[in-house]
Amino acid sequence: MKVDNSGRPLSATLARAEARAANKQTAEGSNGGDVRSDNVDITAFSARLASLEVNLGKQPVIDEAKVNEIRQAIAEGRFTINPDAIADKVMASVKELLGKS
Repeated sequence: MKVDNSGRPLSATLARAEARAANKQTAEGSNGGDVRSDNVDITAFSARLASLEVNLGKQPVIDEAKVNEIRQAIAEGRFTINPDAIADKVMASVKELLGKS
């Protein structure tokens, strides 16, 4: 799971942004209907993001077929570990999280 710079999951960050947008719309709606022409309506976009998040939440976190394949390879003695590849991927992940390329 990727996290933002605050250490919170990105889905929590999106939820907070949607809540702020909803609060802003509520506040603007209660000011007597005075709507400025330069406002941007992101409700449809927010709804689409929420829908995508729900659909992603329905996907299995673990690929059972891949787990079974690895389990079988271990049992048969043909599973090998490449520490260099693991180290490279850990470093790439850290760099991504720190925002460096």
